[in-house]
Amino acid sequence: MIRRGLRDLTIYGSAGLLAIVSVIASPLIWPRDPDSSLVVRDGRFVGEVVGYVWGMDFDASTIQVSASLLGLHTFPVSVSAATRITDGEKEGAFADLGRLRRVRVVYEAREQGRVARSIELIRAGTPAGPPTAVADRPGVEYAPADGYWVEVGIFPEAEGEAATALMTRLLEHNHAASMEGVAARDGRGRRLRVQIGPFPDEATAAAAQQNLRAIGYQAHLL
Repeated sequence: MIRRGLRDLTIYGSAGLLAIVSVIASPLIWPRDPDSSLVVRDGRFVGEVVGYVWGMDFDASTIQVSASLLGLHTFPVSVSAATRITDGEKEGAFADLGRLRRVRVVYEAREQGRVARSIELIRAGTPAGPPTAVADRPGVEYAPADGYWVEVGIFPEAEGEAATALMTRLLEHNHAASMEGVAARDGRGRRLRVQIGPFPDEATAAAAQQNLRAIGYQAHLL
């Protein structure tokens, strides 16, 4: 009886330990979708990932990146002439992005694919730390005051998903949309204003307002 109890305890203990290890290690084996980090910045979808270079295509100026220790779920990122590559305090180059190099990549998600804004090489022994370039940015974009703007929608802060969905639709139709946190007119709380602009003059903004109203949006000139 005692032997059977010890055997059952060993089996259940091993299973529990395996389950705990699986939960801890799973993001390192099969990482989440990197695009889940996307936020809107200056009218662009910007994401960030810390991972490893698992492949390089010099002809296409593209690297394959994965946060997985096993190289699973890789995704391509294009490196352009505008991409800033850093190696510590020094400026790096595409050739420095060798296979299995650990990197932090900040990228834009575009229709034609992901394009790196910056790539930081992470040296062994240097803690990567939490993503900073994207995660520390506010979820609400504050648009500059200069120029003329057209308001397309205004939402309570609790309806942030609806505001983001509207802004996404506008961006998909090539409108220069942004989101701004503003005080409610009654002074109670804040609102999220989705708007397009800035326009150089009132006439151009008014024309954009009329175009938006013609396709069903409740647009207002600010």
